[in-house]
Amino acid sequence: MKLDEKVRKKHEVSLIDRKKLVLTAIKDVFSFDEQLIKLETISDGFMDIKGTKLHIIKINLESGELIVEGNITSIIYDNGAPAKKKSGLFRIIR
Repeated sequence: MKLDEKVRKKHEVSLIDRKKLVLTAIKDVFSFDEQLIKLETISDGFMDIKGTKLHIIKINLESGELIVEGNITSIIYDNGAPAKKKSGLFRIIR
């Protein structure tokens, strides 16, 4: 997939039973451990995925796909501006 095709791809989030997260249009993953994954999306800025026992099952930055499994508790979008608060929040409450 060429870069211009990748840029046109829409960012999608699919959360299945709070245990599996499938993302598209991912540009880069900056850091990850069992409690936090920090990444950048192509169109929406930055994202934090929080939870417990998080594991990256699949990552393909060329196609922009990321699959995470574990106990997902929140997905936080950040527009990247350091002086501003998080631009969007999706939090799972049990």
